[in-house]
Amino acid sequence: MNKTWNPNSVHPPKADYNHCVLVEAGSQTLHIAGQLGITPSGELLTSVEDQVVQAWKNVQAVLIANDMKLKDLVSVRLYLTDRESLASYAKAKQRLFDISGLPITLIFVAGLFDPLWKVEIEAQAAKR
Repeated sequence: MNKTWNPNSVHPPKADYNHCVLVEAGSQTLHIAGQLGITPSGELLTSVEDQVVQAWKNVQAVLIANDMKLKDLVSVRLYLTDRESLASYAKAKQRLFDISGLPITLIFVAGLFDPLWKVEIEAQAAKR
């Protein structure tokens, strides 16, 4: 089992995440490419909130396809294209399964490949 925690030698997290995850030797690792707010049928959702929810659902689907769970995530980078989207991100988190405590880095970027894409989530997971 991965150990998710916050060392005492580092300031407490400024938001709902943990500073590190220790992966046991012999674990399988999974690298998940950037997931978007696109449904399995290929529909790009329009609102930032819906795109965030769908991108997380896509991350979870990739985990499940590899016999893993959200608790196996060891690193997550979430990219938003606009600081004004932070409120929508917060609303999306309320609609999601529990992602509290995951090692998430939220990054604001000038844009993604397609200007209609407002969020992208890439992640790594490990499971023994």
